[in-house]
Amino acid sequence: MMNVAFLALYACACARGIAAGPVPYSGSYSLNTRTKLGGCQQLDTEFPGLISYPNSTSYIEENTSFWSETAVLSPWCVFTPKTAQDVAGGLAVLRATRTHFAVRGGGHMPVKGAASTSDGVLIAMDKLNTTQIGRFGHQTVAQIGPGLRWFHVYDWLAPQKLMVIGGRYAPVGVPGLLLGGGVSYFASARGWAADHVLNYELVTANSEILNVNAGSYPDLFWALKGGSTNYGIVTRFDLETFPLVDVYGGYVVHDGSNIDRLVQAVADYVTPEGGGTFDSKAAIVPTVEYIPATRSLLGLTNLFYNSSGNSAPRAFENFTSIPTVTASTVAERSFVNFVNETASTGDRSSRQLFRATSLKSNAVSVKLIYDTFVAETQKLSNVTGCLVTLSYQILSESFLQASQDSGGDAIDLDPRDGPIMNVLLGSSYELESDDEYLTNFLRSLAERIDSKAKAANLYVPYFYFNDAAAGQRPYEFYGKGASLPKMRKVAARYDPEGIFQKLAAGAFKLSDART
Repeated sequence: MMNVAFLALYACACARGIAAGPVPYSGSYSLNTRTKLGGCQQLDTEFPGLISYPNSTSYIEENTSFWSETAVLSPWCVFTPKTAQDVAGGLAVLRATRTHFAVRGGGHMPVKGAASTSDGVLIAMDKLNTTQIGRFGHQTVAQIGPGLRWFHVYDWLAPQKLMVIGGRYAPVGVPGLLLGGGVSYFASARGWAADHVLNYELVTANSEILNVNAGSYPDLFWALKGGSTNYGIVTRFDLETFPLVDVYGGYVVHDGSNIDRLVQAVADYVTPEGGGTFDSKAAIVPTVEYIPATRSLLGLTNLFYNSSGNSAPRAFENFTSIPTVTASTVAERSFVNFVNETASTGDRSSRQLFRATSLKSNAVSVKLIYDTFVAETQKLSNVTGCLVTLSYQILSESFLQASQDSGGDAIDLDPRDGPIMNVLLGSSYELESDDEYLTNFLRSLAERIDSKAKAANLYVPYFYFNDAAAGQRPYEFYGKGASLPKMRKVAARYDPEGIFQKLAAGAFKLSDART
């Protein structure tokens, strides 16, 4: 049984709901020696029915609920809390027993160990699936739980004629996107999705439950916008809402014979004359896919325009005019219909890898990236079921300005450095035995792009957190290096023992960043 000190701590967290101040764990604990199942056993005692063990149906379901098989590990047990109070109490158990743990929301990041562990407890957030309309000051907010994916959120809000600034892809989880910044279709007008979080309900390392906003804990509020899981476990996001809109958009697919024209269309889009980057209503995600088995290329572009009734926005002319389009779903439609078309991106049957880099956004960069991608992919061996991808993601000057105008965040990109072209390099494949080979290939490809970009004075020392690979250190580039000391100071204030650096899993830790 749990000792009296722990029960007092947990009762205090439950009673307060939103803690007025720190409630540190100050007592001793009977299981002060870390044992393999100590944390699981204590969780099972205190939270019956919320713990599952290997080989059980619920364990298997929770432990395989990841987008990429590279992220699937073997936790000792799975804890599925239902409330913030469950999370607070469970975290107190894990802290007291010195049990390692991981927190999984949507499970979309393919980095091994980002949201799972083979050396402790997996906290699966599925049951924290709140959907409620509330008020924050004079604003209407959508209060949503970390167990939701974006299609849940958009489908729930649509009948109320509301929407939020969130993920572009329906199956992606809410927490990972928002805590990493979050690029939305409305980014050029609204900035990061995280800029529209008005309040976080957060469980800190000491099991206190806080409402974190610009007025209550401004330092922590700032750090959570891009700081990922380094500060606690978010159990609710309160998002600013907007009137639901109709849009013009969809997918355009091009066969290999037209890839050069697609790349030229992207190059034109990012110029002032092309009308794309400089139109805050427009967004594109152009992707070039290379299939080593057939040595062939395919183009896939996601086009979005925030204006119904405009069936031919100038920003897209260079894409829609390319002949021999294999397929196109571009049309005037509801926003929800448009986003739900991305459901197929949630296929969970493959292994996935990402790597990110960034360049100045201009036509020269577009072609430099593409030419390097084509040259390097020709060197690939025939990896079973392999697909290698290149995606361009543009952070316009208006995007960066909108983010800055919202009050700021830890990412802190300077609008004067824009526009920036985020580059996402990816690979999808079948066999675990190819993990190392493809990890090294993507690293080499990114390094080759960076080398050429630096020689041409096009390199930008930044990459998007949610697209980064294991070993990349995004925090070092936040605010041109100025954010990291402040982020560490905030972490030390709210997690003085370093629980989220030492016991918690995660792709990118403040403690791993180099000053």
